[in-house]
Amino acid sequence: MGAGTRGDLEGPMDRVAKITLSLGGFMLALLIAAPFTFETDSSGYLASYLIYSLFLTSIGVIIGVSLMWLNDPRRNMRIKENTHVTSRPMLSEAQQKVVALLEANDGSMWQAELVSLTGFTDSKASRLLSRMEAEGHIRRIRDGMGKRVELTEMIS
Repeated sequence: MGAGTRGDLEGPMDRVAKITLSLGGFMLALLIAAPFTFETDSSGYLASYLIYSLFLTSIGVIIGVSLMWLNDPRRNMRIKENTHVTSRPMLSEAQQKVVALLEANDGSMWQAELVSLTGFTDSKASRLLSRMEAEGHIRRIRDGMGKRVELTEMIS
């Protein structure tokens, strides 16, 4: 089971907010550059100034709303709740060997088979598996004369 990334959780409104923010920034740059490209005559100066101010204000509001949407702390909390992060515990080389063998065998195998494949002595394997069981990486199930060793979670 893979962990969800932030890109997977973005909804269509996030894309809309980012596009609006980009277009708003572009329009703001154009509106700031516009007065330097046109000559101003005194006849229509007041009307053009009011329209220009209205456009600047509306672009500022659009940019502000987009930024508020993208930086909303409640939205970020929902993303964190939905994101399942699997932490990789620090495993010794011997523990990694055991985990790799268990994962290769669909997460379960006989303890005797595991001992023979790893090449550990019986006592080392027993101590190692006891430690891994105490840490919650594996569980050992008594099954007749032997024990089955199972991964509690896929660690890889």
